[in-house]
Parts: sequence; C-alpha cells; structure tokens
Amino acid sequence: MPIKSKNTSKGAFLSAGTRKLHNIDHPAIDFLLENLELMPRDWGQRFPEHRPFAFFCSYWPEEITMALGWEAFRVLPRGAGVPTRLPTYCCSVARGCLEMGEAGAVEMPAGFAHSCDTIQCLGQIWSSAVNKNTVMFVPPVALGSPKALNYLVAEMENVARRLEKISGRVLNKQSLRSAIILNNRVRRLVVKLDELRPRLPSPLVAALVRAGQVTPRAAYAHALEELLPILEGWAVDEPERKRVLISGAVLESEKLYELIEDLGGRVVADDSCTGFRHFDRLASEDDDPMRSLAERLILRAPCPCRHRSLEARATYLTGLARSRRADAVILVLRKYCDPHAWDAVSVSETLRQANIPVLILELEGASPGERERTRLQAFMESL
Repeated sequence: MPIKSKNTSKGAFLSAGTRKLHNIDHPAIDFLLENLELMPRDWGQRFPEHRPFAFFCSYWPEEITMALGWEAFRVLPRGAGVPTRLPTYCCSVARGCLEMGEAGAVEMPAGFAHSCDTIQCLGQIWSSAVNKNTVMFVPPVALGSPKALNYLVAEMENVARRLEKISGRVLNKQSLRSAIILNNRVRRLVVKLDELRPRLPSPLVAALVRAGQVTPRAAYAHALEELLPILEGWAVDEPERKRVLISGAVLESEKLYELIEDLGGRVVADDSCTGFRHFDRLASEDDDPMRSLAERLILRAPCPCRHRSLEARATYLTGLARSRRADAVILVLRKYCDPHAWDAVSVSETLRQANIPVLILELEGASPGERERTRLQAFMESL
C-alpha cells in the first residue's frame, strides 16, 4: 500500500529537536509515527479495510487472531489515572489501559496473555467492564518443563476455539501459516533495524519498533522495506556516546530514550517488552503452524514473567551486553511491577560480577522525571 502521511504534526512521539538534530524527514516515518498517536477507537477509520483485535502482551499469539480475519493491535496506556476497579498499587500500565477501556476508547475484541496477577485481574475486569469478547491466554510459567510445549499447543488450540466463536470463522492451517509468514517477514525486517540501532537516534528506533505493534503488519513491512535503505544512509558512528542496554517491561513513549541521548548515551540494545523482545525469534514456516507458534514462544528471549532457569535471564542479558559492546545496563522498573523487581536482583548481581555497570531505574510511568534524570545523569557520568 502507498505510504501517505495524514498529520502535519510530524508525529508527537519523536520530538522536533530529535528530528532537526538528525535531519529526519520521510513520509514512511511520518506514517508509522502517526499510527502511534492513534487512539484505538480511531484505528478503524485510518485502516477501514481491517478489523482490529486488541492485545496487551507480546506473548499473545497474534497469528491466530490474524488467521481469523483480525489485525492485531497492541493497546498501550495513554493516561495514568486510577480506575475504581483497580487499587492504587497496580502498575500504571494496567491503570492506563483500563482507564482507556472504561472511557470507550478500545471498542474491539481483546486478548490477554497472563503475565502477572495484575494483568490476570485486568483481563477478568475487562470482560465485564469493557468488552465481553475477551479471551485470556495462559502460557506456561516454567518454559523449561518437559511438558511445556504440549501444554502450550493445547492452550493455543483452546484460545483458537474461543476466538472462532467470537469471529464466526473457522481457523485453518493455511491461513495460520500465511499469518506466520507475514509476521516472520516483519521480524526479519526488525532484526535489520535493530542491527542499525547503535548508529541511529535511540528515540527514532524505539518508535519505529513499537509502531510495528500498532500498524497492520503488511503495511508495516512495506514501510520498513522502503525505509531501511534510507536509514542505512542516515546511520553514523558516534564513538563518544556511552553504549547502553536497557531492559524492562512496557515503555509506551520515547522520553527515556530521549533522556539517554541528551545525557550522551545511545541505546544499543533494547530488551523491553515493547522493544526487540517482542519480535525475537522466527516461527517455523514448514512445520505444524500451531506447534511452530508454541516453539517460538518457548525459545524467544526470556521474560521475567516466565521461568526457564534461575540463570537464564542474567546469562542472556550478559551475553547481549557483550555482543553489543554495551558500556552499561539500565534495568527499567515500572513501579509496582513485582516480576521485574524480583528479576532485577539476580540479574544486577550477575552483571556486576561480569564487570558490567548496572543502574536499576524505577519509573512511575514511561516518562522519567527530574529525580530519574538526576540518577541517570550521575550514572552516565560515572561510566
């Protein structure tokens, strides 16, 4: 499809200063950044040929919904209010999403992947307070279990049967395989974009990666195919910048990435849930499609909400930091996110033992304030 920009604001998710500093201007970038600005309820007007399906976690099997005629649209919080159905000690991601849902901004079927107690409760509340066409998907917690793969295949089949009732369609293997092929095409392109990350502005790469979670996948692939040669021409080495790996859960804005750039850093690896981890690992296009999807979820980069072994996350992040020649690691904790808080203890110890400096940075929302800026500035100056 042709790439056309519809918004003269040039995308609020990438600051004018960042654009001017790096001479960033292209219709495909505007197209993708504008998709990030869309409220879910406006998505159908921009893409009337698609039926949106809301999902909230990168463990959600997008291919199943796509094979049943929907386009997977990731809901990301816009506000940080406290809906009456959630206590104040729930993370701002859950609060912001429910705030949007209760305001009528997410009028579409929805799928939740169980990642923590808060998201499990949010899914149950969502089905009664926002949209009854809500499905909960429960991946295994112990991914290393010998029965994990068989369980995951069975759980995906259960999810497919529930989605068939909502969609009024029957899932077939060919449609599912086509969805896998399309998503693999996207993942291969994001790998190429991620390889350019050390030589491009961090806010730009973060925004383009996240746009792949809210844009129809064929349109996103087309835009990236058009952009990648241009991005390669823009990419420049900036050896004076401190090379940083960030790891965390959902980051729905570019404010942290902009702050790191302002302080002389560059995000060379992004292990956040809305970053590269979302696209990690291809699914086999030749084997049974449901089993291929299950194998991908088990083998992809480990998440603190899943368990493979005590050392799996720390070993993975240490290897990633070394392969990207990172000078330091920033572990981003969303306030009240217990899985990432527990994970940060063992991961930070292992990284320090490997002589890799670590900062554990807690955020209430996705945007750092003055306190976080001060801590981050002191950390960057210490490197």
